[in-house]
Amino acid sequence: MQWWLYEKQKDAQNSGISLWLLIFIYVIVIAFFLFIRIATWPNEKHIDALFFIPAVVLPFLIITALVCLVNTFKSAQIYYAEMRKFIALSQEYHLKEYARQNIIIAGWSMITPLEQPALNMLKLEGEFPLAPKTPLKITQHQEFECTRNEQVFFRLVEPLAAKLKSHSYRGLKTMLWVREADESCCDELRRILKQFDIQNGKDYQIEYLSECPDYSLINSWVEQSNACGITHLLLIVDIYGDDSASKSMDNACAFLLTDRFIQIESEKPIYLYHPMVGVSDIEAKVPVYLHTEPVTAPKTLWYTGLSRAEKYPLFKALDKKKLAPDRLDIEASLGARSAGYRWLALALAADAVKYAQGGQLVAVSENNQFSITALSSSLPPQQDDFIGFEHAQPWLFGGMSGFLLMLSFWIFQLSFFDSKEPFSLWGFIACSVAPLIMGSIIGIFATWHSSKRARDDMGW
Repeated sequence: MQWWLYEKQKDAQNSGISLWLLIFIYVIVIAFFLFIRIATWPNEKHIDALFFIPAVVLPFLIITALVCLVNTFKSAQIYYAEMRKFIALSQEYHLKEYARQNIIIAGWSMITPLEQPALNMLKLEGEFPLAPKTPLKITQHQEFECTRNEQVFFRLVEPLAAKLKSHSYRGLKTMLWVREADESCCDELRRILKQFDIQNGKDYQIEYLSECPDYSLINSWVEQSNACGITHLLLIVDIYGDDSASKSMDNACAFLLTDRFIQIESEKPIYLYHPMVGVSDIEAKVPVYLHTEPVTAPKTLWYTGLSRAEKYPLFKALDKKKLAPDRLDIEASLGARSAGYRWLALALAADAVKYAQGGQLVAVSENNQFSITALSSSLPPQQDDFIGFEHAQPWLFGGMSGFLLMLSFWIFQLSFFDSKEPFSLWGFIACSVAPLIMGSIIGIFATWHSSKRARDDMGW
């Protein structure tokens, strides 16, 4: 999906003939025809319906037919403007529908040197962490039975084990990324899953990722969840070796992502909405994302990896909308940026939603490719059905003009019928149908041309 919206479209300029002027024209023309009719009416003949039909009805129909013909072209201008508005609103409607599609975080766990990093950073409990004072290494036990990775996998899987064993989350697909590791770590995870008796398809099939994934992975899962049932277990282990001098904090996260949620006790689902990924022009794109409102009034922004050229346009767009007044820099609290921080930020935001802190935004950047997503415990309000616009289209006025001219011809023939030189049957039919066909053709062409011009000008 391309994240863009049209500019606000102008309303059509409705500068038609005033009603009083139109009434005046009717009165003057009908009065003129009445005067002619009176002057030519035989003195000995009584006044009957034939006196008024050519003097009142016939000019009335002809003027109305001409008004409808003029309105055909006037309506074409209005139709052009309304079509532009329709196209702009259609793009906005479908973009909002796309932005509000989601996948559910049914469960998650994280490991950091801090016991409750989300609560600390939200200043709900403990001290706010500062990078220079924050421990960077996760404490691990020296056990001969378990490798370092197996210890991490055990701690990540244990809080999710009950859910992973549930029949509600069958067809589980597991994806794994571990820093400074290779595909052999899949066997280590497989052993841990087996310890918890978690069924994961045939022989615990696990896909190993050679690079830490970005949020485009979420996009693909959201799109899959709309087509069929999906359950994914994603593990991100961003732990540096003991001999590493990294200034980044060790972290590991696990997410159970699904399109269905089985409530346990008072748990609420965490809805993760379509991320906007791979953005380079933040100043233009972020306002569009915020306009789609996947989350109403998000309270906190969690961000990592943003350059100054990305951070301040983002803040400006949020300030303009008065959204996410609390902004938390992962790196300022936990240490220098690391690949796993983008997923750690997501886990911290999920914790914030869990602790009733409202909707959350998460913004990350890698290689100057900006991404932003939203989380919430509630779905956004449903959009009203998109019904387009209501406007009398040019073809209707054209057809009405032709129909009135056809009636005018019939009345003229009725009023001035000459029995000595009558119209032939085919001549009568041709003269009757010709105005209707011509009026309809003019109206249909005006409608098609206005629609085509609007689509071409909008690039639709």
